[in-house]
Amino acid sequence: MLPGHWHEGLPYVRSPGISLPVPPGATAIDAQDALVKHVCARVPWHLRCSVERVASGDPFVCTCKGRDHEAFKAGLEESYGKPIATTGQGGSIPLCNVFQHTFPDAEILLYGVEVPGRLIHTPKESVAPSEIEHIALAEALFLRGYGATSSEPKSADLTVKPPSQ
Repeated sequence: MLPGHWHEGLPYVRSPGISLPVPPGATAIDAQDALVKHVCARVPWHLRCSVERVASGDPFVCTCKGRDHEAFKAGLEESYGKPIATTGQGGSIPLCNVFQHTFPDAEILLYGVEVPGRLIHTPKESVAPSEIEHIALAEALFLRGYGATSSEPKSADLTVKPPSQ
């Protein structure tokens, strides 16, 4: 039997949660409205549907262009030894929109240690140690490259050892 509970004379009450990725160009509220309309219009057997909206966040879109992005891209390519591929992915950190609005000329870099098939954000999530090694090297190379293009005075030289392939 599905988890749920008896409620005020109703035979059975279910309270599932739904996570809704919002695509660029849509607002979170419009997407929620469309989902609620869709779900409630398809409730079978004369059952009733009610929706409690918990949170929403509009999608974040960045340009992936500029000096900072190019420096990080160069670090990733040197660390992995091949050109990188850029993909869009659902989900967003709502604070990024605040940063983008507050600092419109700032470049925002979002990245993380993730390996396809490693079940990110699940109970069985895992990360390959080599992925951590490559990202750490890419960060160091980014900082070295970023510092080399800065007009600030340079400090000690940074020597970086590539991870074993």
